[in-house]
Amino acid sequence: MSALAAASQPFTGELQRVELPGGVRLHLAPSYKFKTVVIKVFLRTDLRAETATEVALLPWVLRQGTRRHPSLRAMNRALEELYGASLAVDVLKLGEQQVITARLELVGDAFLPPGEGVLRAGLALLRELLFDPARDEQGALPAAAVDQEREKLLRFLQGLIDDKASYAAEACLRTMCAGEPFAVFEYGAAEALPAIDGAGLEARRQALLADAPLDVYVLGAVDPAAARDLVGEAFALPGRAGERPLRGTTPHPAPGPVREVREAFDVQQGKLCLGFRAPATVSEPGYYPLFVMNGVLGGFPHSKLFKNVREKAGLCYDASSSYERFKGLLFVTAGIAPENFARAREECLAQLEAIRRGEIGAEELEATRMSYFQALHALLDSPQALINLDYGLRLAGRPSRPEEVIRAALAVTPEEVAEAARGVRLDTVYFLEPGAPPAEAAA
Repeated sequence: MSALAAASQPFTGELQRVELPGGVRLHLAPSYKFKTVVIKVFLRTDLRAETATEVALLPWVLRQGTRRHPSLRAMNRALEELYGASLAVDVLKLGEQQVITARLELVGDAFLPPGEGVLRAGLALLRELLFDPARDEQGALPAAAVDQEREKLLRFLQGLIDDKASYAAEACLRTMCAGEPFAVFEYGAAEALPAIDGAGLEARRQALLADAPLDVYVLGAVDPAAARDLVGEAFALPGRAGERPLRGTTPHPAPGPVREVREAFDVQQGKLCLGFRAPATVSEPGYYPLFVMNGVLGGFPHSKLFKNVREKAGLCYDASSSYERFKGLLFVTAGIAPENFARAREECLAQLEAIRRGEIGAEELEATRMSYFQALHALLDSPQALINLDYGLRLAGRPSRPEEVIRAALAVTPEEVAEAARGVRLDTVYFLEPGAPPAEAAA
């Protein structure tokens, strides 16, 4: 079977793993189901308050230019020459680790005229972004790029308060996890920005690339043998010391009294957020029961929160739940009228209590299973979603093929869902309510 024929087989999410010199891991999934190739690099480090802002700013400064393409305009011109390739950077939080990502998407070489393939040049550009950025005569990242991206990040951080639902969720999380690394925002803090300069960012870049875990994903229309050779050529780093072990996620503190925080802002609608400690993370045996339990509680429009708290009781404008799988937290959020605070809180808690008692209808569970099946099956049409799924589950030591995830979710029983709910413990109640904002927020 030819390489093209092999790659043309139905895509299942199976990835080939290759260890490159320097401890760089290549994850390769060839499939001509997709006409493009997505290359995504993950660089992971411990999430710390003292370094988070610098790490968050770094990829955006690097995106401003490399030594060969020393400006944003030159970078964009280089991408245009690669038949309109796209390049994006970002920062993620996975548990108590901070992850820099760089993603390049370009047309598969098989769909271009002979001799005009772009995979090699695209990989070279992505490598330059990380390992050969534009620098000034002193070896620092350029001051103009740092100033520009620092100002953008400052505006972003200051603007977070404008999205009151997101602000309330983040405030609940910070209160709940005060003193734990998870409380640190993945994009850092505005007050840390003035002290950051090009020399410090360059030192941070070098430190990260010296020993931080580095993964390169290639998914899409590639010949597997050629892709292995080209990625090895671009990202084999024999001078790297190999990855340094990271701290991992800290365990939950001992149970204590439920904390209640009410914060006033100039809002029409109150934002209620209930924060729970869950008994398992994605790497532990109780993960899939919690995964399904979250769906029954508030993950979908058919879930208990939406049906009972919003539709039947009419206590909120919206109600949902989310499971933070890497830290082991569950959040229930609702937009409510301020006079409904006590009733809405109790009714949300009552839905969790119903699950604990095993009050899970057959249709309710089947709708949850079907919703997860449809969502996970849809991943097969999204290279980026497949990469993100694999990266997260692989870090947790779990099988990461979509069909395996679907099978595990469908196998969860009602008894396991009830048992998972019984292990969830309320930690924090946060309410963003209408009123005069605190002086420091108003300023």
